[in-house]
Amino acid sequence: MTKPTPVVLGALLSAVLLVGACGGDTGDEPFALGIQTIDYAFQNVPAEIPAGLVEITLDNLGAVSHEFALVEIGDADLDQFMTDFPPVLEGGPFPDYADAVMVPIEVVDGESGTSTFTVNEGSYVLFCALAGDASVTPAEGEEEGTGAPHLTLGMAQTIVVGPGKADAALPEADGTVTASDYAFAADVSAGDTVINFINKGPDQVHFAAVSVFPEGTTAEDGEAAFAALLAAPPDAPPPEGASLPEDVAFSGIASDGLGIQFEMPGGFESGRTYIFACFISDRAGGPPHAIAYQMYEVITVP
Repeated sequence: MTKPTPVVLGALLSAVLLVGACGGDTGDEPFALGIQTIDYAFQNVPAEIPAGLVEITLDNLGAVSHEFALVEIGDADLDQFMTDFPPVLEGGPFPDYADAVMVPIEVVDGESGTSTFTVNEGSYVLFCALAGDASVTPAEGEEEGTGAPHLTLGMAQTIVVGPGKADAALPEADGTVTASDYAFAADVSAGDTVINFINKGPDQVHFAAVSVFPEGTTAEDGEAAFAALLAAPPDAPPPEGASLPEDVAFSGIASDGLGIQFEMPGGFESGRTYIFACFISDRAGGPPHAIAYQMYEVITVP
């Protein structure tokens, strides 16, 4: 479950505020879930939520960013999860019992966000895998997301997803980004702001990190620049003269068969070149998908 490194796309998951948006009505009414986060715990979490379509409002009352992350654990317990899962954050293998994965939202300190997503029935752990020490103010230019993952500081608990509408669909959106093993298909147009992210798998967990290249960058130039960026050594500066993309949105993380609605701030712009990239590792572990399988797509919006 490796996340983007500073060399690749900056502190993407600790810097991007996900704000899900309400699209058209598909007829499926979402279950409304309101949760608060503090440093380092969740508040007002129900013992059970229904499967299907869920709309979460996450209020971050803490001093650092937090996320709402669900991983199905089957017959395992919280103690087993706490032993097995932290290595996943460093690119290690998923535990065999960790089936469904859903991370629809993260919110910076002092803010609120809303996201709509689908989830399967099962026994889950709710946790926050972001890092960031609430007692330390980052120095100028220093990233917040350093230190121990919050789940290792006690920000993890069990939750049950009970019976519900298993085939619930996301609300209608302006555009769609579909992930598969290991590619993206982006159906977006200029002005699209509300985007449905759908993972069709069939096996792996994916997300879409959305970034935009400087004005005037062609798709071919973007492809070359990103390939050079990925090929750079871990701690090396970006290649000189490369057209580096700027992070603009993040879909959230979903296992196969699940989906999340997210917002593209300001909408996609005509004539601009964008990249969709996935930095999750395979369930078996290893390098992130963008590196191991070149799982990224560069497009220029008409």
